[in-house]
Amino acid sequence: MQVFVSHASADRDAAARLRADLAQLGRQVALDRGEPVGVRWWEGVLHRLRQSEVFVLVLSPDSVRNPGCLAQLRYALALHRPVLLVPARPATPPPEVTDAPVFDPAGLGAERVAKLRVALLSLPTTPPLPDPPPPEPPVPYLEPFRDRLADPRLGEAELRSIFRELRSRLRDEQDRAGVWALLVLLRARPDVPAAQAAELEEVLAPGWQPDPEHRVDRRYWDGQAWTTLVRHEGREFNERRVPPPEATWSGDAPARPRPSTPPRPPGRGPAGHRPLGRRRWVWVGGTALLVAAVVVAGFLWFGDSTTDPRAVARQFVDSVNIGDTAGLVEVACEKVRPTVRTTFLGGGFHLTLESVDPGAEPPTFTVLATDASTDVSDRRTFPLVREAGEWRVCV
Repeated sequence: MQVFVSHASADRDAAARLRADLAQLGRQVALDRGEPVGVRWWEGVLHRLRQSEVFVLVLSPDSVRNPGCLAQLRYALALHRPVLLVPARPATPPPEVTDAPVFDPAGLGAERVAKLRVALLSLPTTPPLPDPPPPEPPVPYLEPFRDRLADPRLGEAELRSIFRELRSRLRDEQDRAGVWALLVLLRARPDVPAAQAAELEEVLAPGWQPDPEHRVDRRYWDGQAWTTLVRHEGREFNERRVPPPEATWSGDAPARPRPSTPPRPPGRGPAGHRPLGRRRWVWVGGTALLVAAVVVAGFLWFGDSTTDPRAVARQFVDSVNIGDTAGLVEVACEKVRPTVRTTFLGGGFHLTLESVDPGAEPPTFTVLATDASTDVSDRRTFPLVREAGEWRVCV
């Protein structure tokens, strides 16, 4: 039997426990963990719903008002899937399923699993899929914003209104990941009013943010994309080598991750900056194409990017990572411009932009440089100098 478990993000632990119980019964479980943004994510959800034989709603005040949970429930009903309610917190069921059977997840392990087996066996037999199939529900959550942002005819007043509403919704944990992606789309528009463009730069500046997938406590955003640098339970590590811990049914604290990378040397300020020369920079081809697209998009988004310290820092990091000499020449100061290849493209590192301090005198930005062969990382800070009215990177 294939079971689809629908839950709100606040009930993630309850859903994980339920999944563990279902696994003990030999049931295949589809538990939606994807980021609630985009057609591909939603297409996957609908496909798993069609493959399922039972729909389980983890009932709580959050799930009964969650657009995704409600859309999944209504599609399951249209597919004639039996519904089982599993309360995580007291809540009134949606009107469509007020008469659906309820399973109480209280009790010890063996007793609880036995009761769950009885609840599943008491459900009606799953009929074949309707023919013709019911229409697929549209992507829930924030899709109307995505449609509006795709309209090239938006005026400045509407763009300002969209920005204000999206920024206010960042406080909603359920919507935050989707709102963040939409703010990136908004920043990509060349017609965003200057004041909102500056605020967008502040909101989307590099820094530690709540993990959009809720797998760890914090994930590092480098100003353009989410990185593999994460923080969890007071530890900072690279997720490429140490995956985040999973939730457990027992309620015990997840095992603490053990970073397999050597400790990072202390950060280096402008005086302790080590030039990037004498090593050859290494980059993986597929990722290089992605970063190259980001660099090109940066020019389209911001026009003359060299007038903004944050955009200059991003262009420098992206250019180093893909070995783009022309991009480095554009943002390098006059002193190092003739030697950018030997100065910046002579090592074996990948850069992650950590922070930009546009208010310093002079402005500076800090990167995390990770050795491609050893995974050893250290922080380096670069100053920006003003030349011909534009910010340039110097050493």
